[in-house]
Amino acid sequence: MTKSQHQRGLTLIEVLVAFAILAGLTLSVMSLISQNAQYMLSAEERLLATIAADNLLTNDLAVLETPDAGESAGAVEIAGREFAYTRNVIEIGETAILIEYAVRRADGEQTLSRASALKAAAS
Repeated sequence: MTKSQHQRGLTLIEVLVAFAILAGLTLSVMSLISQNAQYMLSAEERLLATIAADNLLTNDLAVLETPDAGESAGAVEIAGREFAYTRNVIEIGETAILIEYAVRRADGEQTLSRASALKAAAS
């Protein structure tokens, strides 16, 4: 038998190619994990903004007084996070009003959640 027939194992090039393939797969998995983490943070923020909008709207619907028509703004804290909101009250005839809320991060411009409802106007 010749010397080449007795040799077993991988060449350096084969090992380097295997490492390159493994590195590419690892980077792809890490990228997916990073994107998933960013999506989860975004989803959590939208959920908290939705809770804030629903709470604000429920408070307006629960009180007997009719809010004044027009737009107003404020801030609310949910789960330790600060959110800003705008409330728009529109008179619909003499018997009803439309209350709309738009909630965003306190330091942001993008609306994360909206909520609206009709309420009977106080007579």
